[in-house]
Amino acid sequence: MNISAQLVRDLAERYHTPLYFFEEEVVRKQCRALRSAVTYPNSVIRYACKALTIGPILEIIKEEGLWIDAVSLNEVERALLAGFTVGQILYTGEGASRFAFEQLLNLGVLINCSSIDQLKLIGAIRPGSRCSIRFNPGEGHGHSSKVNTGGPASKHGVYLDQIDEVKRVLGSYDLKLIGVHAHIGSGTDLLHWLRINEIVYGIAEQFNGLEFIDLGGGLPVVYNSEEEQPMPLAQWGKALSEGFAKFCERYGRQLQLQIEPGRYIVAESGHLIAEVQTIKHTPQYAFVLVNSGLNHNPRPAMYGSYHPIEFVSGDKRTLTGKSRYVVAGYLCESGDLFTIDKEGIPSPREFPELQIGDLMVMANVGAYSHAMKSEYNSMNLPCSVLRNTAGEIRVIERRGTLDDILRREREAY
Repeated sequence: MNISAQLVRDLAERYHTPLYFFEEEVVRKQCRALRSAVTYPNSVIRYACKALTIGPILEIIKEEGLWIDAVSLNEVERALLAGFTVGQILYTGEGASRFAFEQLLNLGVLINCSSIDQLKLIGAIRPGSRCSIRFNPGEGHGHSSKVNTGGPASKHGVYLDQIDEVKRVLGSYDLKLIGVHAHIGSGTDLLHWLRINEIVYGIAEQFNGLEFIDLGGGLPVVYNSEEEQPMPLAQWGKALSEGFAKFCERYGRQLQLQIEPGRYIVAESGHLIAEVQTIKHTPQYAFVLVNSGLNHNPRPAMYGSYHPIEFVSGDKRTLTGKSRYVVAGYLCESGDLFTIDKEGIPSPREFPELQIGDLMVMANVGAYSHAMKSEYNSMNLPCSVLRNTAGEIRVIERRGTLDDILRREREAY
């Protein structure tokens, strides 16, 4: 754990629990590591902001020179509010409402089409527009099918066997294709990444006049050090840059290389702090229940994801002993477990002997936790605080209230 036990107690006392704690230094470190690794001169690193869209984090990422990949009109608006320019935003949404596309085209945001119907919609609204296309390269990657974004079982992208239809639609509306994109899922290993790149290059070679190729994200984050390996970043960046340069030679012009990592940039920046509220036993398990749940980090319940968890004594005593606990949330939901395997079965871990008032610290919750939080069971949303590089801590999102929950109802009636 890279935050001290006393800091955890201080945070809990000052801001109360449950609490998201983010670290600016980690976000900046990850951005800089990526920028250093990719040596191809004409390259852009986009942040897939669906991973964590809170404004102050977006501002940090902008300062580090990254651009944005957005998947909704509101994400586009939030990126603009954080200071990104229209030219730095790529829209890659699965939705295709006429209203949203009209707004995007009016703003001047480049749309990365994920279906042939989206191409037709752009053409119907504004013939002659520039666009990009997300292709499904025929295979994917991920620790579960729920995060695999390539292959025949994935809804994402235009399947690679539909290139002729793409060309027909482009011609029908005089659309100018300037980019080709693919993203296969999370936790991609180096050899798989490079193999997919070659498939994408093969797709790109079938179109003239391209300006960029976006090779997606999916860089692994190590949640469980006993089972997972990090990407060898220097080797990855070298292979990526050299491979892209060779493709450009074949293509006959120098294109822009784009990638779009999301969770790699922010996952390790976040912690979830919660308080032990009860300990209970069944003939099979000992459960330690904290005042948080899948409404604050849904990844374990959704995917069976592993997150590192440690406990800090709430009363400054030294934690001793050993017990095996299933860490569970406070929601009225059987699947509200933080230590759970991929089949949904409770998975006890060894911790010191715990008591009510002790504090849980769950690591690596910067990605797809805060971004997917909810008010399920009418629970108030946690406060979020950020520690800057000078060590100063400030609130970047206040704690939710019942009035927040009821406001839309009151406004409607």
